[in-house]
Amino acid sequence: MTDDVYETDLASTPRGDGVRDLLMTDRWNTPAGRPNGGYILAAMLTGLADEMETTSTGSDGGASGPRVAAITYHGPPSNGAAEMICRPVRHGRTIQTGDATLTQDGRLIAQLTASFGPRSGDRPSVELGTPPQLPDPETLPDPRSALPDEGIFGRVDYRLAAPPGFFVGAPSQDPTYELWQRRSDGRVGDWATLAFFCDSFVPPVFELGPDVATASLTVQLTVHLHRLPTTPWIATRFTTRHVVDGFHEEDGELWDADGHLLAQSRQLAILA
Repeated sequence: MTDDVYETDLASTPRGDGVRDLLMTDRWNTPAGRPNGGYILAAMLTGLADEMETTSTGSDGGASGPRVAAITYHGPPSNGAAEMICRPVRHGRTIQTGDATLTQDGRLIAQLTASFGPRSGDRPSVELGTPPQLPDPETLPDPRSALPDEGIFGRVDYRLAAPPGFFVGAPSQDPTYELWQRRSDGRVGDWATLAFFCDSFVPPVFELGPDVATASLTVQLTVHLHRLPTTPWIATRFTTRHVVDGFHEEDGELWDADGHLLAQSRQLAILA
């Protein structure tokens, strides 16, 4: 693994006229053997941002960057070459919006719409939510002894106060996970990292047990990106509260160590 695996694998090569080439490696595979949906979102968001000429530099949230990204997954991805087609939708003074499609061998894999804009720092901010109450991540065990040591589980360092019940064959019946996440290279995350972290762990719906859920496939994922982190570890909460006719929602929150909300997500997934 190279030290810059995030930057290498999320990057796509421009061909011109909004067309980009993306190589999806097995370094981001789920246990099912296909590229993770959060990785696809992060890679498409990175390519679309480049095409929209919006770059995020520094770690103070002061530069332009994505505000919201919504992706719909249309078909199963596979490792190998893929083509992105990006196009601007609107360039406003405050918000710029674009969309992108991802195809492989003529098959539509995913479709993304994202809006970008600057962070002025002079508008109101009010936090009414509360972050996960987690011990210092350096004091917690690494749960990956119960996880595959390849694919996306090699891209993220996880720390949990206790192993999820699903991991040890005793689902808790509470589909909520609270954990720390950090890039495996130890670096502070960027916007693409936050997008990936919104879909980088085992679905909490598995805590309802095998009679309800043994597999989950994301249909649509929306991410709101508020602030960039200033430290590598990110406190994370994933929860599911509704399973209806074989579909379920999953809500995510990413917080920094100082109790500031970095990103929110909601996805609709189907039990498979």
